[in-house]
Amino acid sequence: MNLHQRLIQQRIEKTAQDLKLSDNLAFIRFSHSLIVGKSMHSFDEDDLIDGSEEKQIDCITIEEDEDDATVYIFQFKNSDSFSSNTLILMRNGLEWIFNKPQSDINHLSNLKFKDRILEYRTMQRELGPSNLKIIVAYVTMGISASLSKEFKQEIKTINDQYNNNTFAEFQLQIWGAEELVGRMNAIEKNDRKINADIRINYDANNPSLIKYYHAMSGLRGVVCTTTAQEIARIVNSDSTGSIFDLNIRRFLGTRGRVNADILRTCQQADSSYLFWFLNNGITIVCDRIDPVTDPDNPIVKIENMQIVNGCQTATALALAAKRGIIAPDVKILLRIYQTTDSDLVSKIVMTTNNQNEISSRDLRANDPIQVDMERALCHYGYFYERKLRQYDNFEDIYADKIIANESLAQSYLSVVMRKPSDARARKYKIWSNYYTQIFGGSGVIEPFIISYLLYNVTENWLKISNLSNDSNNLKRTLAKKGAFHIARIASFLWRGSDNWDSKSHDLRSQVDILENHPTSINDNIKTSFSILEKIINGDKKFSSDLESALKSGNLDAEIDRELHTESAPKES
Repeated sequence: MNLHQRLIQQRIEKTAQDLKLSDNLAFIRFSHSLIVGKSMHSFDEDDLIDGSEEKQIDCITIEEDEDDATVYIFQFKNSDSFSSNTLILMRNGLEWIFNKPQSDINHLSNLKFKDRILEYRTMQRELGPSNLKIIVAYVTMGISASLSKEFKQEIKTINDQYNNNTFAEFQLQIWGAEELVGRMNAIEKNDRKINADIRINYDANNPSLIKYYHAMSGLRGVVCTTTAQEIARIVNSDSTGSIFDLNIRRFLGTRGRVNADILRTCQQADSSYLFWFLNNGITIVCDRIDPVTDPDNPIVKIENMQIVNGCQTATALALAAKRGIIAPDVKILLRIYQTTDSDLVSKIVMTTNNQNEISSRDLRANDPIQVDMERALCHYGYFYERKLRQYDNFEDIYADKIIANESLAQSYLSVVMRKPSDARARKYKIWSNYYTQIFGGSGVIEPFIISYLLYNVTENWLKISNLSNDSNNLKRTLAKKGAFHIARIASFLWRGSDNWDSKSHDLRSQVDILENHPTSINDNIKTSFSILEKIINGDKKFSSDLESALKSGNLDAEIDRELHTESAPKES
Protein backbone atom coordinates (compact mmCIF):
# COMPACT_ATOMS: atom_id res chain seq x y z
CA MET A 1 0.00 0.00 0.00
CA ASN A 2 1.58 3.29 -1.08
CA LEU A 3 1.31 6.64 0.69
CA HIS A 4 -1.77 7.84 -1.23
CA GLN A 5 -3.60 4.58 -0.60
CA ARG A 6 -2.72 4.69 3.07
CA LEU A 7 -4.06 8.25 3.37
CA ILE A 8 -7.36 7.26 1.77
CA GLN A 9 -7.57 4.14 3.93
CA GLN A 10 -7.18 6.29 7.05
CA ARG A 11 -10.00 8.56 5.89
CA ILE A 12 -12.23 5.58 5.16
CA GLU A 13 -11.63 4.18 8.64
CA LYS A 14 -12.45 7.56 10.22
CA THR A 15 -15.58 7.95 8.09
CA ALA A 16 -16.71 4.42 9.00
CA GLN A 17 -16.22 5.21 12.67
CA ASP A 18 -17.88 8.63 12.58
CA LEU A 19 -20.91 7.58 10.51
CA LYS A 20 -21.13 4.02 11.89
CA LEU A 21 -20.80 2.44 8.45
CA SER A 22 -19.03 -0.54 6.97
CA ASP A 23 -15.72 0.18 5.26
CA ASN A 24 -17.30 -0.31 1.83
CA LEU A 25 -20.13 2.14 2.52
CA ALA A 26 -17.68 4.58 4.10
CA PHE A 27 -15.57 4.43 0.92
CA ILE A 28 -18.68 5.21 -1.14
CA ARG A 29 -19.77 8.10 1.09
CA PHE A 30 -16.26 9.59 1.30
CA SER A 31 -15.48 9.31 -2.42
CA HIS A 32 -18.94 10.52 -3.47
CA SER A 33 -18.52 13.64 -1.34
CA LEU A 34 -15.15 14.44 -2.90
CA ILE A 35 -16.29 13.98 -6.49
CA VAL A 36 -19.75 15.55 -6.35
CA GLY A 37 -18.71 18.31 -3.97
CA LYS A 38 -21.45 17.60 -1.44
CA SER A 39 -21.34 17.05 2.27
CA MET A 40 -21.10 13.46 3.48
CA HIS A 41 -23.87 14.45 5.88
CA SER A 42 -26.36 15.26 3.12
CA PHE A 43 -25.85 12.07 1.12
CA ASP A 44 -29.12 10.74 -0.33
CA GLU A 45 -29.21 7.00 0.26
CA ASP A 46 -31.84 6.64 -2.46
CA ASP A 47 -29.00 7.34 -4.91
CA LEU A 48 -27.57 3.93 -4.08
CA ILE A 49 -28.45 0.99 -6.31
CA ASP A 50 -27.78 -2.34 -4.66
CA GLY A 51 -29.04 -5.86 -5.14
CA SER A 52 -29.31 -7.98 -8.24
CA GLU A 53 -29.27 -6.62 -11.80
CA GLU A 54 -27.39 -3.47 -10.81
CA LYS A 55 -25.32 -3.72 -14.05
CA GLN A 56 -22.20 -2.58 -12.17
CA ILE A 57 -23.79 0.79 -11.43
CA ASP A 58 -23.61 1.49 -7.69
CA CYS A 59 -24.98 5.00 -7.47
CA ILE A 60 -26.76 7.60 -9.60
CA THR A 61 -26.84 11.19 -8.35
CA ILE A 62 -28.80 13.87 -10.19
CA GLU A 63 -28.01 17.52 -9.47
CA GLU A 64 -30.75 19.45 -11.24
CA ASP A 65 -30.71 23.20 -11.86
CA GLU A 66 -33.30 25.45 -13.46
CA ASP A 67 -32.31 24.83 -17.08
CA ASP A 68 -29.73 22.06 -16.88
CA ALA A 69 -28.50 19.20 -14.73
CA THR A 70 -25.43 17.13 -13.92
CA VAL A 71 -25.85 13.37 -13.69
CA TYR A 72 -23.21 11.35 -11.83
CA ILE A 73 -23.08 7.61 -12.52
CA PHE A 74 -20.75 5.72 -10.17
CA GLN A 75 -19.08 2.39 -9.72
CA PHE A 76 -17.19 2.13 -6.41
CA LYS A 77 -14.73 -0.65 -5.62
CA ASN A 78 -12.95 -0.52 -2.28
CA SER A 79 -10.00 -2.35 -3.79
CA ASP A 80 -6.49 -1.54 -5.00
CA SER A 81 -7.02 -2.29 -8.70
CA PHE A 82 -9.04 -1.37 -11.80
CA SER A 83 -10.86 -4.24 -13.51
CA SER A 84 -11.41 -4.20 -17.29
CA ASN A 85 -14.32 -6.58 -16.83
CA THR A 86 -16.00 -4.19 -14.40
CA LEU A 87 -15.68 -1.35 -16.93
CA ILE A 88 -17.19 -3.59 -19.62
CA LEU A 89 -20.13 -4.36 -17.33
CA MET A 90 -20.48 -0.64 -16.57
CA ARG A 91 -20.82 -0.03 -20.31
CA ASN A 92 -23.75 -2.44 -20.25
CA GLY A 93 -25.22 -0.48 -17.33
CA LEU A 94 -24.96 2.76 -19.32
CA GLU A 95 -26.80 1.03 -22.16
CA TRP A 96 -29.69 0.36 -19.78
CA ILE A 97 -29.76 3.95 -18.57
CA PHE A 98 -29.54 5.65 -21.95
CA ASN A 99 -30.79 3.27 -24.64
CA LYS A 100 -32.91 0.34 -23.45
CA PRO A 101 -36.63 0.55 -24.29
CA GLN A 102 -39.20 1.08 -21.56
CA SER A 103 -40.50 -2.47 -21.95
CA ASP A 104 -37.10 -3.90 -20.95
CA ILE A 105 -36.71 -1.50 -18.03
CA ASN A 106 -40.13 -2.48 -16.67
CA HIS A 107 -38.90 -6.05 -16.26
CA LEU A 108 -35.88 -5.14 -14.12
CA SER A 109 -36.08 -6.91 -10.77
CA ASN A 110 -33.86 -4.24 -9.16
CA LEU A 111 -36.55 -1.67 -8.35
CA LYS A 112 -34.02 0.96 -7.21
CA PHE A 113 -32.22 0.82 -10.54
CA LYS A 114 -35.50 0.81 -12.44
CA ASP A 115 -36.85 3.84 -10.55
CA ARG A 116 -33.61 5.77 -10.99
CA ILE A 117 -33.57 5.13 -14.75
CA LEU A 118 -37.17 6.31 -15.05
CA GLU A 119 -36.37 9.44 -13.02
CA TYR A 120 -33.45 10.18 -15.33
CA ARG A 121 -35.59 9.63 -18.44
CA THR A 122 -38.25 12.04 -17.12
CA MET A 123 -35.62 14.70 -16.48
CA GLN A 124 -34.08 14.17 -19.92
CA ARG A 125 -37.48 14.71 -21.55
CA GLU A 126 -37.97 17.94 -19.59
CA LEU A 127 -34.52 19.47 -20.12
CA GLY A 128 -33.28 17.77 -23.29
CA PRO A 129 -29.99 15.82 -23.50
CA SER A 130 -28.11 18.87 -24.77
CA ASN A 131 -28.62 20.45 -21.33
CA LEU A 132 -27.27 17.45 -19.40
CA LYS A 133 -23.71 16.97 -18.21
CA ILE A 134 -22.99 13.27 -17.71
CA ILE A 135 -20.11 12.21 -15.46
CA VAL A 136 -19.39 8.47 -15.26
CA ALA A 137 -16.89 7.69 -12.51
CA TYR A 138 -15.14 4.40 -11.80
CA VAL A 139 -13.63 4.80 -8.33
CA THR A 140 -11.18 2.52 -6.55
CA MET A 141 -8.08 2.80 -4.36
CA GLY A 142 -5.97 1.60 -7.28
CA ILE A 143 -3.15 3.32 -9.13
CA SER A 144 -4.52 4.92 -12.31
CA ALA A 145 -1.03 5.32 -13.79
CA SER A 146 -0.83 1.56 -14.29
CA LEU A 147 -4.05 0.89 -16.23
CA SER A 148 -3.92 -2.10 -18.54
CA LYS A 149 -4.05 -1.80 -22.33
CA GLU A 150 -7.44 -3.56 -22.35
CA PHE A 151 -8.78 -1.10 -19.76
CA LYS A 152 -7.67 1.89 -21.86
CA GLN A 153 -9.30 0.36 -24.93
CA GLU A 154 -12.56 0.04 -23.03
CA ILE A 155 -12.33 3.70 -21.98
CA LYS A 156 -12.04 4.63 -25.65
CA THR A 157 -15.03 2.44 -26.54
CA ILE A 158 -17.26 4.15 -23.98
CA ASN A 159 -16.10 7.63 -24.99
CA ASP A 160 -16.64 6.86 -28.66
CA GLN A 161 -20.18 5.76 -27.92
CA TYR A 162 -21.32 8.62 -25.65
CA ASN A 163 -18.93 11.56 -26.05
CA ASN A 164 -20.49 12.48 -29.38
CA ASN A 165 -22.20 15.87 -28.80
CA THR A 166 -25.46 14.23 -27.69
CA PHE A 167 -25.03 15.70 -24.22
CA ALA A 168 -23.75 19.11 -23.16
CA GLU A 169 -20.75 17.16 -21.86
CA PHE A 170 -19.85 13.52 -21.27
CA GLN A 171 -16.91 12.52 -19.10
CA LEU A 172 -15.63 9.08 -18.15
CA GLN A 173 -13.47 9.65 -15.07
CA ILE A 174 -11.10 7.13 -13.54
CA TRP A 175 -10.47 7.85 -9.88
CA GLY A 176 -7.71 6.10 -7.94
CA ALA A 177 -5.94 6.86 -4.68
CA GLU A 178 -3.80 9.60 -6.23
CA GLU A 179 -6.81 11.42 -7.71
CA LEU A 180 -8.79 11.14 -4.46
CA VAL A 181 -5.91 12.53 -2.42
CA GLY A 182 -5.47 15.35 -4.94
CA ARG A 183 -9.14 16.31 -4.67
CA MET A 184 -9.01 16.00 -0.89
CA ASN A 185 -6.03 18.34 -0.70
CA ALA A 186 -7.71 20.82 -3.04
CA ILE A 187 -10.80 21.00 -0.86
CA GLU A 188 -9.34 20.97 2.60
CA LYS A 189 -8.29 24.29 4.04
CA ASN A 190 -4.82 25.30 5.09
CA ASP A 191 -3.82 28.19 7.32
CA ARG A 192 -0.36 28.73 5.84
CA LYS A 193 0.20 32.32 4.77
CA ILE A 194 1.37 33.04 1.24
CA ASN A 195 3.67 36.04 0.83
CA ALA A 196 4.90 37.01 -2.60
CA ASP A 197 6.84 39.61 -4.55
CA ILE A 198 5.14 39.88 -7.93
CA ARG A 199 7.09 41.50 -10.72
CA ILE A 200 4.89 43.98 -12.58
CA ASN A 201 4.91 46.10 -15.72
CA TYR A 202 5.78 49.66 -14.72
CA ASP A 203 6.49 52.78 -16.73
CA ALA A 204 6.80 56.09 -14.88
CA ASN A 205 5.66 57.92 -18.02
CA ASN A 206 2.45 55.90 -18.46
CA PRO A 207 -0.38 55.12 -16.03
CA SER A 208 0.63 51.45 -15.70
CA LEU A 209 0.01 51.34 -11.93
CA ILE A 210 -3.12 52.62 -10.21
CA LYS A 211 -3.09 53.09 -6.43
CA TYR A 212 -6.22 53.91 -4.47
CA TYR A 213 -6.55 54.79 -0.80
CA HIS A 214 -9.74 55.49 1.15
CA ALA A 215 -8.79 57.66 4.12
CA MET A 216 -11.93 57.06 6.21
CA SER A 217 -11.70 53.26 6.13
CA GLY A 218 -7.99 52.80 5.55
CA LEU A 219 -8.67 50.52 2.61
CA ARG A 220 -6.05 50.28 -0.11
CA GLY A 221 -6.22 48.99 -3.64
CA VAL A 222 -3.77 48.47 -6.48
CA VAL A 223 -4.47 47.75 -10.14
CA CYS A 224 -1.51 46.65 -12.23
CA THR A 225 -0.29 44.23 -14.88
CA THR A 226 1.98 41.24 -14.52
CA THR A 227 3.06 38.36 -16.73
CA ALA A 228 1.37 34.98 -16.93
CA GLN A 229 4.70 33.41 -15.97
CA GLU A 230 4.71 35.32 -12.66
CA ILE A 231 1.25 34.04 -11.71
CA ALA A 232 2.20 30.52 -12.78
CA ARG A 233 5.37 30.70 -10.67
CA ILE A 234 3.44 31.63 -7.52
CA VAL A 235 0.71 29.01 -8.00
CA ASN A 236 3.15 26.22 -8.84
CA SER A 237 5.30 27.01 -5.79
CA ASP A 238 2.24 26.57 -3.52
CA SER A 239 1.96 22.78 -3.44
CA THR A 240 -0.85 22.85 -0.85
CA GLY A 241 -3.18 25.11 -2.84
CA SER A 242 -3.40 27.45 0.16
CA ILE A 243 -3.48 30.46 -2.11
CA PHE A 244 -7.04 29.47 -3.07
CA ASP A 245 -8.35 28.91 0.48
CA LEU A 246 -10.84 31.79 0.17
CA ASN A 247 -11.84 30.86 -3.36
CA ILE A 248 -15.29 29.32 -3.55
CA ARG A 249 -14.45 26.26 -5.65
CA ARG A 250 -11.71 24.07 -7.02
CA PHE A 251 -10.16 24.10 -10.49
CA LEU A 252 -12.73 22.84 -13.00
CA GLY A 253 -10.25 21.21 -15.37
CA THR A 254 -9.39 22.02 -18.96
CA ARG A 255 -12.33 20.42 -20.76
CA GLY A 256 -14.75 23.25 -20.10
CA ARG A 257 -15.02 25.96 -22.74
CA VAL A 258 -13.67 28.85 -20.64
CA ASN A 259 -10.60 27.07 -19.30
CA ALA A 260 -9.85 25.50 -22.67
CA ASP A 261 -9.94 29.01 -24.18
CA ILE A 262 -7.52 30.25 -21.51
CA LEU A 263 -5.00 27.55 -22.42
CA ARG A 264 -5.46 28.13 -26.13
CA THR A 265 -5.09 31.93 -25.97
CA CYS A 266 -2.01 31.92 -23.75
CA GLN A 267 0.02 29.74 -26.14
CA GLN A 268 -0.99 30.84 -29.64
CA ALA A 269 1.49 33.30 -31.10
CA ASP A 270 -1.16 35.11 -33.11
CA SER A 271 -3.45 35.72 -30.12
CA SER A 272 -1.33 35.61 -26.95
CA TYR A 273 -0.97 39.41 -26.90
CA LEU A 274 -4.77 39.62 -26.60
CA PHE A 275 -4.87 37.75 -23.29
CA TRP A 276 -4.87 40.95 -21.20
CA PHE A 277 -7.87 42.23 -23.20
CA LEU A 278 -9.88 38.99 -23.27
CA ASN A 279 -9.45 37.78 -19.69
CA ASN A 280 -11.17 39.23 -16.62
CA GLY A 281 -7.90 39.12 -14.71
CA ILE A 282 -7.18 37.98 -11.17
CA THR A 283 -8.50 39.45 -7.92
CA ILE A 284 -6.33 39.19 -4.81
CA VAL A 285 -7.06 40.12 -1.19
CA CYS A 286 -4.23 40.44 1.30
CA ASP A 287 -3.21 41.80 4.67
CA ARG A 288 -0.73 44.24 3.18
CA ILE A 289 0.31 45.56 -0.23
CA ASP A 290 3.41 47.61 -0.96
CA PRO A 291 4.13 48.65 -4.56
CA VAL A 292 7.85 49.18 -5.21
CA THR A 293 8.25 51.38 -8.29
CA ASP A 294 11.93 50.74 -8.88
CA PRO A 295 12.32 51.25 -12.66
CA ASP A 296 14.81 48.38 -12.83
CA ASN A 297 12.81 45.92 -10.69
CA PRO A 298 9.21 47.01 -10.21
CA ILE A 299 7.30 44.69 -7.89
CA VAL A 300 4.27 44.53 -5.65
CA LYS A 301 5.05 43.06 -2.23
CA ILE A 302 2.06 41.17 -0.87
CA GLU A 303 1.55 39.65 2.58
CA ASN A 304 -0.90 36.78 3.14
CA MET A 305 -2.32 36.82 -0.35
CA GLN A 306 -5.43 34.95 -1.42
CA ILE A 307 -6.73 34.64 -4.98
CA VAL A 308 -10.48 35.09 -4.48
CA ASN A 309 -11.37 35.36 -8.15
CA GLY A 310 -9.36 33.93 -10.99
CA CYS A 311 -8.66 30.42 -9.69
CA GLN A 312 -9.50 29.02 -13.13
CA THR A 313 -7.19 31.49 -14.91
CA ALA A 314 -4.33 31.14 -12.42
CA THR A 315 -4.46 27.33 -12.35
CA ALA A 316 -4.75 27.06 -16.13
CA LEU A 317 -1.68 29.31 -16.50
CA ALA A 318 0.19 27.24 -13.91
CA LEU A 319 -0.63 24.12 -15.90
CA ALA A 320 0.46 25.77 -19.14
CA ALA A 321 3.76 26.80 -17.52
CA LYS A 322 4.42 23.21 -16.46
CA ARG A 323 3.84 22.16 -20.06
CA GLY A 324 6.12 24.94 -21.29
CA ILE A 325 3.51 26.42 -23.62
CA ILE A 326 2.98 29.99 -22.33
CA ALA A 327 3.91 32.59 -24.93
CA PRO A 328 6.34 35.22 -23.55
CA ASP A 329 4.06 38.20 -24.23
CA VAL A 330 1.07 36.97 -22.17
CA LYS A 331 0.11 39.64 -19.64
CA ILE A 332 -2.68 39.63 -17.08
CA LEU A 333 -4.53 42.27 -15.09
CA LEU A 334 -4.32 42.20 -11.28
CA ARG A 335 -6.72 43.82 -8.82
CA ILE A 336 -5.24 43.71 -5.32
CA TYR A 337 -7.12 44.78 -2.19
CA GLN A 338 -5.60 45.28 1.25
CA THR A 339 -8.20 44.44 3.90
CA THR A 340 -8.72 42.24 6.93
CA ASP A 341 -12.46 42.99 6.95
CA SER A 342 -14.12 39.58 6.41
CA ASP A 343 -17.42 41.21 5.40
CA LEU A 344 -15.68 43.18 2.66
CA VAL A 345 -13.86 40.05 1.50
CA SER A 346 -17.22 38.27 1.21
CA LYS A 347 -18.58 41.14 -0.88
CA ILE A 348 -15.52 41.06 -3.13
CA VAL A 349 -16.02 37.32 -3.67
CA MET A 350 -19.72 37.85 -4.42
CA THR A 351 -19.21 40.63 -6.94
CA THR A 352 -16.16 39.38 -8.82
CA ASN A 353 -16.92 35.69 -9.38
CA ASN A 354 -18.80 35.64 -12.65
CA GLN A 355 -16.51 34.25 -15.35
CA ASN A 356 -17.41 30.55 -14.97
CA GLU A 357 -20.71 29.24 -13.65
CA ILE A 358 -20.58 29.07 -9.86
CA SER A 359 -22.58 27.15 -7.28
CA SER A 360 -24.75 29.70 -5.50
CA ARG A 361 -24.51 27.57 -2.37
CA ASP A 362 -20.71 27.92 -2.31
CA LEU A 363 -20.95 31.60 -3.15
CA ARG A 364 -22.97 32.20 0.03
CA ALA A 365 -20.62 30.25 2.32
CA ASN A 366 -18.96 33.34 3.82
CA ASP A 367 -22.15 35.41 3.97
CA PRO A 368 -22.47 36.99 7.46
CA ILE A 369 -25.95 35.44 7.71
CA GLN A 370 -24.39 32.00 7.30
CA VAL A 371 -21.80 32.75 9.96
CA ASP A 372 -24.61 33.84 12.29
CA MET A 373 -26.46 30.58 11.57
CA GLU A 374 -23.33 28.66 12.52
CA ARG A 375 -23.10 30.49 15.84
CA ALA A 376 -26.82 30.13 16.63
CA LEU A 377 -26.85 26.39 15.96
CA CYS A 378 -23.76 25.98 18.12
CA HIS A 379 -25.85 27.03 21.13
CA TYR A 380 -27.95 23.90 20.59
CA GLY A 381 -24.86 21.74 20.18
CA TYR A 382 -25.06 21.51 16.37
CA PHE A 383 -22.25 22.16 13.90
CA TYR A 384 -23.44 24.02 10.81
CA GLU A 385 -21.48 22.97 7.73
CA ARG A 386 -21.62 26.17 5.69
CA LYS A 387 -18.47 25.11 3.80
CA LEU A 388 -17.89 21.70 2.27
CA ARG A 389 -16.01 19.27 4.56
CA GLN A 390 -15.72 21.99 7.19
CA TYR A 391 -15.52 19.55 10.12
CA ASP A 392 -13.71 16.61 8.54
CA ASN A 393 -10.57 17.12 10.59
CA PHE A 394 -12.31 17.84 13.89
CA GLU A 395 -12.19 15.18 16.57
CA ASP A 396 -14.94 14.36 19.07
CA ILE A 397 -17.78 15.71 16.92
CA TYR A 398 -20.65 13.27 16.48
CA ALA A 399 -21.81 12.95 12.89
CA ASP A 400 -25.47 13.40 13.85
CA LYS A 401 -24.60 16.84 15.21
CA ILE A 402 -23.26 18.10 11.87
CA ILE A 403 -25.90 19.81 9.73
CA ALA A 404 -25.13 20.60 6.08
CA ASN A 405 -26.36 24.08 5.08
CA GLU A 406 -28.35 22.80 2.12
CA SER A 407 -30.10 20.10 4.16
CA LEU A 408 -31.16 22.63 6.80
CA ALA A 409 -32.47 25.04 4.16
CA GLN A 410 -34.39 22.31 2.29
CA SER A 411 -36.12 21.22 5.48
CA TYR A 412 -37.06 24.80 6.37
CA LEU A 413 -38.35 25.49 2.86
CA SER A 414 -40.47 22.34 3.02
CA VAL A 415 -41.85 22.49 6.55
CA VAL A 416 -41.90 26.15 7.60
CA MET A 417 -42.41 27.76 4.18
CA ARG A 418 -44.71 24.89 3.06
CA LYS A 419 -43.00 24.36 -0.29
CA PRO A 420 -41.98 20.68 -0.23
CA SER A 421 -42.01 20.36 -4.03
CA ASP A 422 -39.41 23.09 -4.41
CA ALA A 423 -37.41 21.67 -1.49
CA ARG A 424 -37.20 18.32 -3.26
CA ALA A 425 -36.86 19.29 -6.93
CA ARG A 426 -35.64 22.88 -7.04
CA LYS A 427 -33.17 23.22 -4.19
CA TYR A 428 -31.10 25.62 -6.32
CA LYS A 429 -33.75 28.23 -5.47
CA ILE A 430 -32.60 28.13 -1.85
CA TRP A 431 -29.54 30.18 -2.74
CA SER A 432 -31.33 32.60 -5.07
CA ASN A 433 -35.12 33.12 -5.10
CA TYR A 434 -35.74 32.01 -1.51
CA TYR A 435 -32.48 32.97 0.15
CA THR A 436 -33.73 36.07 1.94
CA GLN A 437 -37.02 34.41 2.92
CA ILE A 438 -35.24 31.44 4.44
CA PHE A 439 -32.29 33.08 6.15
CA GLY A 440 -33.32 36.71 6.51
CA GLY A 441 -36.33 36.29 8.82
CA SER A 442 -36.81 36.82 12.52
CA GLY A 443 -33.51 35.27 13.53
CA VAL A 444 -35.23 32.59 15.63
CA ILE A 445 -33.24 29.38 15.25
CA GLU A 446 -35.75 26.83 16.61
CA PRO A 447 -37.92 26.56 13.44
CA PHE A 448 -34.80 25.56 11.50
CA ILE A 449 -33.92 22.86 14.02
CA ILE A 450 -37.51 21.59 14.28
CA SER A 451 -37.95 21.29 10.52
CA TYR A 452 -34.56 19.60 10.12
CA LEU A 453 -35.16 17.08 12.90
CA LEU A 454 -38.71 16.44 11.74
CA TYR A 455 -37.50 15.64 8.25
CA ASN A 456 -34.88 13.26 9.69
CA VAL A 457 -37.48 11.51 11.85
CA THR A 458 -39.66 11.14 8.74
CA GLU A 459 -36.77 9.67 6.76
CA ASN A 460 -36.04 7.20 9.56
CA TRP A 461 -39.68 6.11 9.75
CA LEU A 462 -39.76 5.55 5.99
CA LYS A 463 -36.64 3.37 6.21
CA ILE A 464 -38.02 1.28 9.04
CA SER A 465 -41.36 0.89 7.25
CA ASN A 466 -39.56 -0.72 4.27
CA LEU A 467 -42.07 0.97 1.96
CA SER A 468 -39.25 1.79 -0.47
CA ASN A 469 -39.33 -1.88 -1.49
CA ASP A 470 -43.12 -2.11 -1.76
CA SER A 471 -44.49 -3.62 -4.96
CA ASN A 472 -47.08 -0.82 -5.11
CA ASN A 473 -45.52 1.85 -7.34
CA LEU A 474 -47.17 4.79 -5.55
CA LYS A 475 -46.14 3.65 -2.06
CA ARG A 476 -42.61 2.93 -3.23
CA THR A 477 -42.28 6.30 -4.96
CA LEU A 478 -43.61 8.25 -1.97
CA ALA A 479 -41.27 6.40 0.37
CA LYS A 480 -38.30 7.31 -1.83
CA LYS A 481 -39.19 10.81 -2.96
CA GLY A 482 -42.00 12.12 -0.77
CA ALA A 483 -40.18 12.68 2.53
CA PHE A 484 -40.34 16.48 2.28
CA HIS A 485 -44.08 16.38 1.57
CA ILE A 486 -44.71 13.90 4.37
CA ALA A 487 -42.64 15.94 6.84
CA ARG A 488 -44.60 19.08 5.89
CA ILE A 489 -47.90 17.28 6.63
CA ALA A 490 -46.57 15.65 9.81
CA SER A 491 -45.48 19.06 11.12
CA PHE A 492 -49.04 20.33 10.86
CA LEU A 493 -50.58 17.22 12.41
CA TRP A 494 -48.09 17.10 15.29
CA ARG A 495 -47.93 20.81 16.06
CA GLY A 496 -51.58 21.42 15.22
CA SER A 497 -50.67 24.53 13.27
CA ASP A 498 -48.71 26.15 10.46
CA ASN A 499 -48.00 29.06 12.78
CA TRP A 500 -44.33 29.47 13.72
CA ASP A 501 -44.76 32.58 15.85
CA SER A 502 -45.04 30.46 18.98
CA LYS A 503 -43.43 31.53 22.22
CA SER A 504 -39.79 30.59 22.35
CA HIS A 505 -40.30 28.13 25.20
CA ASP A 506 -42.92 26.26 23.12
CA LEU A 507 -40.48 25.91 20.25
CA ARG A 508 -37.70 24.79 22.58
CA SER A 509 -40.05 22.15 23.98
CA GLN A 510 -40.72 20.85 20.45
CA VAL A 511 -36.97 20.67 19.80
CA ASP A 512 -36.59 18.66 23.00
CA ILE A 513 -39.26 16.15 21.94
CA LEU A 514 -37.68 15.63 18.52
CA GLU A 515 -34.22 15.20 20.04
CA ASN A 516 -35.14 12.94 22.93
CA HIS A 517 -38.45 11.26 21.98
CA PRO A 518 -38.52 11.19 18.17
CA THR A 519 -40.64 8.02 17.88
CA SER A 520 -43.48 9.79 19.70
CA ILE A 521 -44.53 11.36 16.40
CA ASN A 522 -44.42 8.16 14.33
CA ASP A 523 -48.21 7.95 14.27
CA ASN A 524 -48.34 11.48 12.81
CA ILE A 525 -45.89 10.45 10.10
CA LYS A 526 -47.85 7.30 9.30
CA THR A 527 -51.05 9.35 8.97
CA SER A 528 -49.21 11.91 6.84
CA PHE A 529 -48.12 9.19 4.42
CA SER A 530 -51.75 8.09 4.06
CA ILE A 531 -52.91 11.68 3.50
CA LEU A 532 -50.35 12.24 0.75
CA GLU A 533 -51.30 8.91 -0.84
CA LYS A 534 -54.98 9.89 -0.78
CA ILE A 535 -54.32 13.31 -2.34
CA ILE A 536 -52.39 11.80 -5.24
CA ASN A 537 -54.86 8.97 -5.82
CA GLY A 538 -57.63 11.56 -5.91
CA ASP A 539 -56.17 13.47 -8.84
CA LYS A 540 -55.53 11.72 -12.17
CA LYS A 541 -52.91 14.28 -13.17
CA PHE A 542 -50.94 13.47 -10.04
CA SER A 543 -51.36 9.70 -10.15
CA SER A 544 -50.55 9.40 -13.87
CA ASP A 545 -47.18 11.17 -13.53
CA LEU A 546 -45.80 10.80 -10.02
CA GLU A 547 -42.41 12.32 -10.85
CA SER A 548 -44.01 15.55 -12.09
CA ALA A 549 -46.54 15.56 -9.25
CA LEU A 550 -43.84 15.59 -6.59
CA LYS A 551 -42.29 18.61 -8.31
CA SER A 552 -45.55 20.50 -8.63
CA GLY A 553 -46.63 23.54 -6.67
CA ASN A 554 -50.16 22.34 -7.30
CA LEU A 555 -49.51 19.39 -5.00
CA ASP A 556 -48.29 21.78 -2.30
CA ALA A 557 -51.54 23.74 -2.68
CA GLU A 558 -53.62 20.55 -2.46
CA ILE A 559 -51.82 19.58 0.74
CA ASP A 560 -52.64 23.00 2.21
CA ARG A 561 -56.29 22.61 1.26
CA GLU A 562 -56.48 19.12 2.72
CA LEU A 563 -54.93 20.15 6.01
CA HIS A 564 -57.11 23.19 6.46
CA THR A 565 -60.46 21.46 5.98
CA GLU A 566 -62.93 21.04 8.78
CA SER A 567 -61.64 17.54 9.60
CA ALA A 568 -58.03 18.62 10.01
CA PRO A 569 -56.51 19.89 13.27
CA LYS A 570 -57.30 23.55 13.87
CA GLU A 571 -54.70 26.29 13.67
CA SER A 572 -53.76 27.54 17.11
